[in-house]
Amino acid sequence: MPDSIAERFLEDEGLSEGLTDQQAHELVDWLISVAEDLGEPAYVPQLQRLGREIAKIARDYGVPVETLIDLVEMAWEDPDAPPNPVMRA
Repeated sequence: MPDSIAERFLEDEGLSEGLTDQQAHELVDWLISVAEDLGEPAYVPQLQRLGREIAKIARDYGVPVETLIDLVEMAWEDPDAPPNPVMRA
């Protein structure tokens, strides 16, 4: 059993299957940072499932991992927060 949150993500082969090394690295780094920000190991399995879905979409449809991460972060944004000027069309 992995000792740390990072090890749990690093040992999950579903997070890198079919991705380039760079894409897998970006996805795993992002998942680790989200898990560490949450500070609750109970969220790791949910984040692993999310990561596997991101990997699957990236692999099956050729969508860049970075784009998928950005979409997830946009979905998680507070709807009452002021709009992000970078995201304006």
